[in-house]
Amino acid sequence: MFENSDKEWETYGDKNPYYGVISDGRFLDENLTEDAKIEFWQSGQEHVEAVFRTIKHHLDPNFQPEHAVDFGCGVGRLLFAIRTKCDHATGVDVSPSMLAKARREADKNSIDNLSFIESSNCNELGKNLFCFVHSYIVFQHIPVDRGYYILDRLLASLRSGGVGVLHFTFNNPSYRVWKVIRRIPFNKQLRNIVHGRPLNTPFMQMNEYDLNVIMKKIWLQGVKNCHLEFTDHGVGGVVIYFKKT
Repeated sequence: MFENSDKEWETYGDKNPYYGVISDGRFLDENLTEDAKIEFWQSGQEHVEAVFRTIKHHLDPNFQPEHAVDFGCGVGRLLFAIRTKCDHATGVDVSPSMLAKARREADKNSIDNLSFIESSNCNELGKNLFCFVHSYIVFQHIPVDRGYYILDRLLASLRSGGVGVLHFTFNNPSYRVWKVIRRIPFNKQLRNIVHGRPLNTPFMQMNEYDLNVIMKKIWLQGVKNCHLEFTDHGVGGVVIYFKKT
């Protein structure tokens, strides 16, 4: 099996939370400057502004959500921007260290329209809770079968008339190779040796999803149309915009 993705993510949350969200050397704890932090948070604001422009252009020009959820919120890079677009926003993440940092950031800035849920599978989410369901560069790090289950929970939590914006990777040339290598004992340590990293550096999975499965799940929610935007950060992906009817 793949390494425990939750354990690996918590290691990033504890040791390198900003780098765990954006894998750029500027955001490693030993390199982190005040300017880098400003850039980190500003990138989240810019992303969310672009997302809402796309929603209003392609799905609903009057979209104004009351309650939103960001799955895989980490330290809140996108969540803090999303909460400015709605009455209340909920961040869901598996890492207690990431969530603790997000809470401290909220307290430091006297932000009171946020809540947080520590969860590995979104079972804590009820049905028809949210007007806006969002996740970006998160599912790629989750084993596929578990990711499909989480998708079902998120779709069920979206209200009729609500909007979903979800990102999935679907074309990872090395994925099939790693499906074999992962069965080799101490494969993480071997990978780290090859790449010149410390032996126990966490391994960030990059999984490949079947878009046929994903689109069927969305279609079964009564969705009539979608807007797609492709992504490429070494792995082919797609952001799916849809409105539940």
